[in-house]
Amino acid sequence: MKTKKNMYLMAVTILVSLILVTGWTVFAGNGTQSEPSNEYEKSILRGPGLEWSPVGTWIVNVPTQMGNITLFHIVHAQDMTGKRYGGMIWQVNKNPTNFGMFTDVEDIGPWATQTVRTGPNSFETTMIMYGIKKGEGPIAETVTIGIANAKWTLTGPNTNDGKSTLATYMAAQDADGDGFPDEGEEPAVCMEYTFTCRRLTMMPDCVPTPLPE
Repeated sequence: MKTKKNMYLMAVTILVSLILVTGWTVFAGNGTQSEPSNEYEKSILRGPGLEWSPVGTWIVNVPTQMGNITLFHIVHAQDMTGKRYGGMIWQVNKNPTNFGMFTDVEDIGPWATQTVRTGPNSFETTMIMYGIKKGEGPIAETVTIGIANAKWTLTGPNTNDGKSTLATYMAAQDADGDGFPDEGEEPAVCMEYTFTCRRLTMMPDCVPTPLPE
C-alpha cells in the first residue's frame, strides 16, 4: 500500500514538473512552437518595422489638379499570418462624375478593398466601387464600375504612401451582371494617382467653449 502511494506521489510530481517546464518554454518563446519555415516568413513575423501594422483607420490624401481628395480607409486583418487584409474606403469630398467625365453618375458608394502583403512593409490593394444614379423604380441604377489597384509602403508606424491606378468601366461592360467588368473589356478611362496616408491615433479632448451668457 505504501509503495502504491509513493508511486502515485512520484507520478503527480513528474506531471507537475512537465506542466511547469512546458509553461515556461511557451512563455519564453512568446507562445511560438516552431520557427518560421523560410526567410520571407521571418521577415513578416520578426522583420524590421514589425510594429508598423496596416490594420487601423487611415486618412488618405490624394493630390489632383482640381484639389485634394480625402478618404477614410479602414483596414482589418483576415488571417493570423499578416498576409491578407479586408477593408472599406469612404470618400469625404465625393467626385461622382470623375471630374466631369461621367455626367450621368449622381453618387458613388464606398470602396470594398482587398489587400495582400508583398514584403515586410509593402502591400498591394485592389478596390471596387460603383457609380449610380436614380433608377426608374425604387432601386438605384449602376452607371459605372471603378476598379483601382494600389501599391504602397509603410514609411513609419503611422504613415504610408504609394501609387494607384483607377480604371472606370461602363455598366454595359458587365453583361452577366456579376458586378465585375466582363473578361476582355477595356476601361473607358484609366487614371493614375499618388497618395499619402496618416493613421488615426488617439487624440486629446478639447476644452469646451463656454456658452454665451
